[in-house]
Amino acid sequence: MKESRFRSIIYVIFISFAFLIMRSGYLQIINHKKYARDVDELSTRIITLNAIRGNIYDKNGILLAWNEKEYVIENFNESFSEETYEKLRKVFSEISDSPETYIDKLLFQKKITVKLTPAGIKTLNNLKGFRISEKYVRKYKDKSIYPIVGYVNSDGKPLYGIEKVYNDILEGKPGYQIAKITPGGRVKKVLEEVSPIKGKDIYLTIDYRLQKFIYDEIEKYKKPGAVIMSNPNNGDILALVSYPSVEPNLFSSGLTIREWKKILYDTKQPLVNRAISTTYAPGSVIKPFFALVGLEEGISPESTIMCDGKFELKNSSGKIIAEYYDWNIFGHGITNLVKSLRVSCNLYYYELGLKLGIDTMSSYASAFKLSKKTNIDLTGEVNSIFPSRTWKQEKFHQDWYIGETVLTSIGQGYMQFTPISILRLYNILSTQGKYYRFHVMDKYITNITGNFKNFEKHLDFYHPINEFNYFNILKGLVEVTTYPGDSSNGGTAYHVFKDFKELVAGKTGTAEVMGGKSPHSWFAGFMPANSPEVSIVSFIENGGYGSAVAAPIARKALEKYLYLKGENKK
Repeated sequence: MKESRFRSIIYVIFISFAFLIMRSGYLQIINHKKYARDVDELSTRIITLNAIRGNIYDKNGILLAWNEKEYVIENFNESFSEETYEKLRKVFSEISDSPETYIDKLLFQKKITVKLTPAGIKTLNNLKGFRISEKYVRKYKDKSIYPIVGYVNSDGKPLYGIEKVYNDILEGKPGYQIAKITPGGRVKKVLEEVSPIKGKDIYLTIDYRLQKFIYDEIEKYKKPGAVIMSNPNNGDILALVSYPSVEPNLFSSGLTIREWKKILYDTKQPLVNRAISTTYAPGSVIKPFFALVGLEEGISPESTIMCDGKFELKNSSGKIIAEYYDWNIFGHGITNLVKSLRVSCNLYYYELGLKLGIDTMSSYASAFKLSKKTNIDLTGEVNSIFPSRTWKQEKFHQDWYIGETVLTSIGQGYMQFTPISILRLYNILSTQGKYYRFHVMDKYITNITGNFKNFEKHLDFYHPINEFNYFNILKGLVEVTTYPGDSSNGGTAYHVFKDFKELVAGKTGTAEVMGGKSPHSWFAGFMPANSPEVSIVSFIENGGYGSAVAAPIARKALEKYLYLKGENKK
């Protein structure tokens, strides 16, 4: 019986081996070509060849964003022999004082992106278990351009600014390779290749020299803020500064967790574009708008009030229900419309606001689109807020109170504006009613012959301001910077601009904030006053009086503009 079992086992083993031999013959002889083809297909890969992004330049051809070639090293080894380690150490010593750091990353992370010398590339190509491929990393001039240019991440994906808005122009078209790949992961042979098409270069309206100068000036105060300059006759943005800003090269090179947390938890919020993405109480820079509304509603510019520094709000029976004060506790004496702008008299606007009423003021604000976005070609712009009865009812389910009209008339209360929306208002004032849409795109190269497609200016809004009304508003704004005198009678920015070579029309603003903090500092205006070619808004968070911080920054920016204008003519 045992012998019978043993024979059965032998037969089973014999039959199994026979089956294996037959199957092996079938695979290796009869179906050899089919399976060889399958193995061959497994070693063939389609490799995407990323296009090089177009460069970004300022208006003068200064390079703001470009591409630098780096190399992606992929490691397929579990460990390194002593010989491999030493060769890697030699390769990375050519580019760093800490080659061991690169080796450790390559061993544990399996992939790194670095710059390599030609000798280093040759050495790595001769080592087993490594694959090297080219990669173009986006580089940026500096952090001052972050609010405009934006950035791409380490994968080349555009996430902000011009990089995102005009990605279809900048990105180009990818190519591909069909290639044979060795078991080690290297390309053995390219069977077919279609080259990528480089993205188109873009030129901006920005003057980088002006941009960087303004950024450095704000940095001296160590307080967050924004400065924007434009050409009111076509909407060109000449500078758009938000301080502080983040270094865009960190994003394109690849942020560490520590670097990201440092940015994220920074109390000054460097990721926020204060020029277009945050709203603030505008304070007195809104007063020229109310002066214009008053003129259009038939109020005489010669009508006066007596400003003694205190305004008493009374109800219908004559009882005082609230008191409001001027910024100058001694008052400004007899004040008409022009003087109200010159000295920034609050009492004049308290009374004007009550005469006009919130419904009239908010209807004009709606007609002038003051709460709407400017539609600048950047990411992240938000709407401003000009309150109304309807707005308050929808927002808080409450009725409007007369005291809120008083606060609105001096740019306080619920009113909130982005700096760029204030600049739009001053562009409308400087052009007698026109707003050309803001833009930072100037032109881009359309083909290899170097032909350009230019950005066409767009008239976004037009409300004609008659000559009489325009004269009175302009006179008040000019006297802000040119009329001598003390705080009761002189222009609020006279001491800042008294020896300035051009005639500047402007308005200071000091907007109170909650929590016992210093007020926001504003200045907005344009020059030359009689034929404007440049407009400006200057804003510093909790900077104090507008004449003390925002106006001096604006003067320096305008001086720099004139200097660069002279340089360009040489």
